[in-house]
Amino acid sequence: MELPHRKRYILLFTISIILAFLLMMDVRLHAEPLLDQWTSAYPASLEGTFWYDLFRWITELGSSTVLSVLAFVFGLFLAVKRKDLIGAGIVFTATALGYQFNFLIKGVVQRERPLILAIVDGEGFSFPSGHSMVSFITYGIIVYFLWKHLKKKLRLTIAVLAGFLVLLIGISRYVLRVHYLTDILGGYSFGLIFLIIWILLYKWLRHKYGREKVRSY
Repeated sequence: MELPHRKRYILLFTISIILAFLLMMDVRLHAEPLLDQWTSAYPASLEGTFWYDLFRWITELGSSTVLSVLAFVFGLFLAVKRKDLIGAGIVFTATALGYQFNFLIKGVVQRERPLILAIVDGEGFSFPSGHSMVSFITYGIIVYFLWKHLKKKLRLTIAVLAGFLVLLIGISRYVLRVHYLTDILGGYSFGLIFLIIWILLYKWLRHKYGREKVRSY
């Protein structure tokens, strides 16, 4: 039997909290966690290759400029076309505050990057990956709002494409050597935490102000 939506959110939220906590503690307690010991050397072999150049461009799809513009445009679409001002506000603030929470967590953990590379926003502390975390939040919240307005087959296609894109953005940070794999996994974990929070906040606001005032999702 399929779990009710609320239970699924609770399950996903619990798993993401546990994973984020374990990764954060591993990074805090060990200079180089085992996963990073096994994988940190490989990206150097890709420098100067086609794959390095490809991921150099893919990483831009998770940049603050692209995500901010995407959130603004989609939020505007919700406000103007769907008359959903609360949804628009959720999309705007999910991306904006995603960066603020990312900076806050980085300041607590204070992990140094494997490589400083300003041209791809590879500066500051390393854990969790901001590209991975905020891409997860932004693309995830957009898929959530699109879900009810797409045909069943198109829903799955859009969700898979968005998930694959977020995966590639995370991998790009590893290939460019501005993050360890644990940073990327941490970014995804915290991204899921905050994505669920924003979705539940939207549902609460929809319930509080009535279905007639906010389009149902």
